[in-house]
Amino acid sequence: MSSCASTASATLFPIVPNPLMATLMLIHPHLMTSRSGPSIKHSKAILSEGVKDGLVSAGTMESRADITQKSVRLTRQVAKSLDQAIQLDRALKIGWGRDGDERPKKGETGVLTHLPAKLKMRLLGELGDLVGSANQGALLQIEGKTGDLAAAYQSDGKTIFEKGTGARVALGMSGGTVIVRDDVGADAGESMTGGLLVIRGMVGDRIGSGMIDGTIVALSNADNDAGSGMIGGKIVVDGRVRSVGKGAQSRSIEAEELVELNDILEPHGFKLTMDATVLEADSDEHVGAEPPEISSSGRFDGLRLCPQGASLSPSSVVDLSSQIIMPGVSSGSNLRNIWIPHIQKGPSKAGSALEGQPCIVDSSPRENDYLRIHEENYLTLREQLSQSGGAVIDISSFPNLNEAAIHAMSTIAIGFLPEDSPVLLMDDVDRVEKLLRMTSELGLAGAIVNVCTIGSAPAISALPTVGMARSKQKAQMSVFLKTDWTPSPSEALMTIAAGLNGIVSEPFIGDESQPTGVKKIATELDVKLSSMEDHARGWMQAMGVTSISLLQRQHLRATTHEAAVLSGLRLDGIRQPLPMWSRR
Repeated sequence: MSSCASTASATLFPIVPNPLMATLMLIHPHLMTSRSGPSIKHSKAILSEGVKDGLVSAGTMESRADITQKSVRLTRQVAKSLDQAIQLDRALKIGWGRDGDERPKKGETGVLTHLPAKLKMRLLGELGDLVGSANQGALLQIEGKTGDLAAAYQSDGKTIFEKGTGARVALGMSGGTVIVRDDVGADAGESMTGGLLVIRGMVGDRIGSGMIDGTIVALSNADNDAGSGMIGGKIVVDGRVRSVGKGAQSRSIEAEELVELNDILEPHGFKLTMDATVLEADSDEHVGAEPPEISSSGRFDGLRLCPQGASLSPSSVVDLSSQIIMPGVSSGSNLRNIWIPHIQKGPSKAGSALEGQPCIVDSSPRENDYLRIHEENYLTLREQLSQSGGAVIDISSFPNLNEAAIHAMSTIAIGFLPEDSPVLLMDDVDRVEKLLRMTSELGLAGAIVNVCTIGSAPAISALPTVGMARSKQKAQMSVFLKTDWTPSPSEALMTIAAGLNGIVSEPFIGDESQPTGVKKIATELDVKLSSMEDHARGWMQAMGVTSISLLQRQHLRATTHEAAVLSGLRLDGIRQPLPMWSRR
């Protein structure tokens, strides 16, 4: 600490002053070498211009929006410093003032993620979820407690937590080293595929659950079901194991194995004893599970569009455009079409229909595309989101995200995207009430509701389900329906008449010959988008509607009794909802 205060004449690192921003400092790379391994703690510091932290006074409850705001500020401030810190071979230091006085961070979530190789960083404070996740080679030291999913999906580097973490530390870790010098919650090292996780304190239930590869070393007692469902890798517990989980088996450590592990641990300041227990996968006990199919049935069969006035002339101009906007922002992402295609990679250049319409993509986005955030591309978010026009967080693609983790994920997306870019959540229709509530509470632009369910519920039933869930939310948001078929123009208009903002799907479902190659995909997608526009305008002219904003539930009819039962729409011939939908 004193070394930080002694650099009054140090060169200032330019940081944009803001009274609510974290204090950032650059510190010299001289790292103290000891049995505990590399540390930033006693490094000589080069301070940035002093700014005050916007800390919340004791007893004050912060809203999720407030936490998001200060977390995003920290993420963007760190981003401005990364390149120069690496070039100068300095370390960034957060949570201390110019004179070395402590100004700890408090409650920031989804921060210090996706850090690049060669970076060194130290932070003081109590933080939320997903802190230090997706480390790609940095040396990161956190002096304070963190929430769940700390150091998740790390691929390289070294992350040190001086105090405890929540559940699922190092989830999906594939490389590097994670050290926790205090207690951890349940499911530490869940689904690890590589790397080294060392835990000095007490360990919660199911350490190494679903582990595939890598090594976990626990230097204290482990709670119930250790190694539950593990497929590979090794868990070493130098303490008492309360119970071994299904799919795992225990044995005593071997002398040669002990020497090998201690050679790995010694640079980090740890040492195992011959009393250690080794847990490995039990090949004789099968604990695998096959997930059920997720789909929908029936498309929108049994529904039709119904005019409510005189048709328009063929020369009438019909407006299909709309916007997706973050709350409190004056402008957002422009949609030319009522259908948003979901494709694997951002398309190449084609016609105007594709150029003017964003797509949802899994990689290589254009500047107006929305990047779908899912488990497989999580490591690349910093680079890809910076080139995107927005983001869609696919909640169901991650294993068991709770609300705090979803909040952290949205903070990461907002922090990496260009300013004011829309962020949406996506999940299944069975979870739509939670989905829309979270969208509202987090102040996001909207949500995408997938009609697919376990057991293939009728797609029609999603319309009233989403409508009723949306009516409970006062916040303005864009809500889209995602289908497992490529919609017709009339089906796309039906979703808007039902109160949604459009429809999302893959573009070539059911096509006999699907295009391959980026150029061919772009060309055929442009044709499909252009056809969707032309036919949608024709439908709207026939219904006497000049803009999609004028489409309402009264423009929908059920043509069968079953469709009327499922949708609550007026049945042709009766021209009113069935009695079951009218009762209070």
